Amino acid sequence: MALPYAFLSAAAGTSSSLPGSRRCSTVHCLPSRPRPPLAPPARVMGKSKRNPASTRLWMRLDRRGGCEMVMCDKAFVARRSGLPARDLRLLGPLLSRSPSILAREKAMVINLEFIRAIVTADEVLVLEPLAQEVLPFVEKLRKHFPLNSLDVDGVSSHAAMDNQDGKLDQDVRCLNEAEGAEHELPFEFQVLDFALEAVCLLYNSTVSDLDRHAVAVLDDLIKSVSTTNLERVRSLKSSLTCLLASVQKVRDEIEDILDDDKNMAHMCITRKTKGQKDEEPLDTDAHLVDMLLETYFKQFDGIRNRIFLVRQYIVDTEDYINIQLDNKRNELIQLQLMLIVASFGIAINTFIAAAFAMNIPHCGHHFIIGGPFGPFVGVTSSLCMSIVILLFTYAWRNRLLCT
Repeated sequence: MALPYAFLSAAAGTSSSLPGSRRCSTVHCLPSRPRPPLAPPARVMGKSKRNPASTRLWMRLDRRGGCEMVMCDKAFVARRSGLPARDLRLLGPLLSRSPSILAREKAMVINLEFIRAIVTADEVLVLEPLAQEVLPFVEKLRKHFPLNSLDVDGVSSHAAMDNQDGKLDQDVRCLNEAEGAEHELPFEFQVLDFALEAVCLLYNSTVSDLDRHAVAVLDDLIKSVSTTNLERVRSLKSSLTCLLASVQKVRDEIEDILDDDKNMAHMCITRKTKGQKDEEPLDTDAHLVDMLLETYFKQFDGIRNRIFLVRQYIVDTEDYINIQLDNKRNELIQLQLMLIVASFGIAINTFIAAAFAMNIPHCGHHFIIGGPFGPFVGVTSSLCMSIVILLFTYAWRNRLLCT
């Protein structure tokens, strides 16, 4: 899934011509389906004392589908979201691989692997929206929220046409908002839902690819235990270990939030922004967060179990190969034992022949019947052969030569 070509080219072309003297400047408004007119983007006037390289690309999307690309620094993002500067460090390069979901009074920081965003009650700021991994998440946000806003506007405009005094228009709008609040998640929970879904989809796809790759690599390893195949297995195990560590971090972060009821209640930014501090609505939102996070906790737990299955398949294959190698080693040991026994018999015969043959008279190539040489050689050879047979019989009975 990718953004339209016009959006990519326009965003890239505009970002290259940004002046370095502004902290934040609009890059390009994303094209989308017909929706209510957007408010003008916020601008920070005045010269920036920071290095222009400190500005980063962000995408701002509000609950009505208004979307724009901006280049801004941490100071502008902090003022826009109401977050302290220390919380923005979670989105920096040093802590980008430490998954976290941090809830504050006016905003929520989401740092889930490749998805790094700041969610308020009215808008979401996505960092580096043109990254290849983030594009599906951005596209889903842009497709979801304009549809909701169009439905609301369509019902309201239809009611306004039926009643000229505007009273029915106001009643229908209030009814529509009440139904939306009852049946839909708050804005920040929807963004969190899409972020967790995007991470789950990527992890599932990665595990499936590694599973197929593992089957091919291990089949080749069973056929031929070579250095190349062993290196491929080592690389596969390293990839699985890195993926397991990433999944485990996200799973542990969700588990920590589920174990803390106050933290879940603190994530209800919409209620706090509107000033609704009643216990019942807050408990309802906390229950929604609990169900949402528990669902994804089970999904991440299932992904982790799939990784364990692939690793167990690799371990079982390695055990099978080790058994084969042990069998070959045992066959070589048996062959060595047979050669040792045969060499022992030949060595005894050679020793006896070397010790006594020079003292036995014989006529060279002319064999004399009744001479002592023939019987002596026959007896010693038979004795050595008997010793070899006895040794082989002992090894066979003690299962030293059994296959």
